[in-house]
Amino acid sequence: MGLGRRTDWLWVFVAVGLGGCAGQRPRTYAQQGMDSVSNTCRTQPALCVGPESVVPVPRAAQVATLMAGAKLALDAEAKRAVESVLKQCADKARTEVLLRYNDGKDPTVAQCNELVRNARGETVSRAIWLGEQLHAVALACAGEGLEAVIPGRFSIEPTYRPAQRTGTFTPLSHEEVELLKQPRFLYELKGAVSPDIVIHTGDPIRVSAVYDFKFFCSNAATKGAPGWRPLSKNPSPTEPTQKNTYMDAFNLAPGQVLRVIPRWGVLE
Repeated sequence: MGLGRRTDWLWVFVAVGLGGCAGQRPRTYAQQGMDSVSNTCRTQPALCVGPESVVPVPRAAQVATLMAGAKLALDAEAKRAVESVLKQCADKARTEVLLRYNDGKDPTVAQCNELVRNARGETVSRAIWLGEQLHAVALACAGEGLEAVIPGRFSIEPTYRPAQRTGTFTPLSHEEVELLKQPRFLYELKGAVSPDIVIHTGDPIRVSAVYDFKFFCSNAATKGAPGWRPLSKNPSPTEPTQKNTYMDAFNLAPGQVLRVIPRWGVLE
């Protein structure tokens, strides 16, 4: 399959995958299952070269050239497709949630500061409550869209915990996370990180990018895009933020840890 046909195929899947994001969405979401490299190659041979591929293997010199070129092309193409999915999901989430709870209007600052009870019975600001609804819709949409364009190469809200001896961050299963959330085990989650979206090679330990949805409550179009969450209640301008923790945990550069914001798109 030529590159032009591959590009057409990929963007058709972006459109089809996101078509299901309009309308009602479940408010729960789970980490996506991961296909093996072999299974992905069998179902989508255009994505693969090398020993796992099911397509005929060219001569050795051609293999090296093909692998280098295909890797670069696929990386750039996949990034473009991923970010298109996430931008559309952020916009859809804001539209859907505001239509559902606020007649499609942006809340006022006073409304954002009102206190309400969330599903766990906790008293929180309306801004925090709306943020939970927005994330639920955006993540459900992202799971469907990313499954269409990079199946087996992403995780939704995974939890990574640092190893005590090495400091290396490794993913925990959903069952492990639920167990460690019990009060007597909470210390085990100290230092853990849980980004919204992790993009990886198919092996969740080999992380290539992290994306976090950031939503504003009142209309922030003239006030600047929502920033990364600080690590303390009274941060200084030079203090590390949530972005720094992701960079350190996964050994990523600033351009690999990104915010996804309605109306703004993808930003560092």
